[in-house]
Amino acid sequence: MTNYSIGDVLIRLKNAAMISKKVVEVPKFKYAIAVLEVLAKRGFIVGYDIVGHNIEVKMKYAENGLSALQDVRLFSRPGRRWYIKAEEMQPVRSGTGIQIVSTPQGVMTTVEARKLNVGGELICEVW
Repeated sequence: MTNYSIGDVLIRLKNAAMISKKVVEVPKFKYAIAVLEVLAKRGFIVGYDIVGHNIEVKMKYAENGLSALQDVRLFSRPGRRWYIKAEEMQPVRSGTGIQIVSTPQGVMTTVEARKLNVGGELICEVW
């Protein structure tokens, strides 16, 4: 058991992408499902299936074998929460990446949060 479950899920995805693994098994909890939904909607993973107490995440790869998910940078963690206002949200890697933020309206990208003019806890950057 880990103290920072969402960080564990994201690092498992990053490690799977580094070794070109097709399917990754991660623990099931609502927050992970919300983050995976954002990643699937933005094209970083193919999708996911809930199997018992776990989630099977289908990784996405290009024709040349490169993963759609190249790297992950974690911001908030149990000892340090990182909050961001809507006007402080900036594009990631010239628009090729995303930042995921947990807002009162749910988990979303910073682009969506900025349109709704809401801030929240900055979870990670994915590119």
